[in-house]
Amino acid sequence: MSFSGCNPKLTLTNTQTQNIKINKDSLQLHDAITFNTIAPYKIKLDSLMNEVLCYNNQDLKKDLPEGTLGNFVCDELMSFAKNNYSKPIDFCLYNNGGLRVGSIAKGNITVGKIYELTPFDNTIVVVELGGNDCKRLFDLIAQNNGTPCSKEFRMTIENNLATNIIINSVPFDSTKTYRILTNNYVASGGDKTEPMKKAINVTSFNIMVRDALINQLKTRGNNSQPINIILDGRIK
Repeated sequence: MSFSGCNPKLTLTNTQTQNIKINKDSLQLHDAITFNTIAPYKIKLDSLMNEVLCYNNQDLKKDLPEGTLGNFVCDELMSFAKNNYSKPIDFCLYNNGGLRVGSIAKGNITVGKIYELTPFDNTIVVVELGGNDCKRLFDLIAQNNGTPCSKEFRMTIENNLATNIIINSVPFDSTKTYRILTNNYVASGGDKTEPMKKAINVTSFNIMVRDALINQLKTRGNNSQPINIILDGRIK
């Protein structure tokens, strides 16, 4: 420390910038031993990710206030939940930010594509929420220009408020408690869903969103049922 303390201080007086294009091969990053070690695992992983689950009949696109990609995810999660939950669920809401690809093209849907779509380890949950808190949630959705939802839910955005709210073909009732299917991130109030923190009860399925989707789409594929999704005015 005593020696370094005596050193003169250096001051930067001039800078020069030059862009140099480097060919990745010149970096000699390929290590044969490492490559040979991971090769068997990569082959196995690729075969798992390339597994075809089912066929998709149209391009699915992420959009607000409504998009075919969001409709697809929410409808499939609702179908999965109805087969794996003993109590009736009113509708599904998801966060648009939780869908990590902008679109899924027409054609085969693979396991890898579902991992790209929902890469986070979020689990699916059912949130029981009182009517007044639901209305606060719907108004927040309106102020944020919509959110992915299942076909059981409909509303109109008017002056940044949720109006004409219909749940399972019945007008919204602020005195009721509703069961909402979503992911644990939204259930905790994430992505501007603060009213979810007022939940009366939260039940976890203990299964990740992507695994639920994969299971559901495998069933579709086994039954030769392709994906058919349209924009049907869920949020407008």
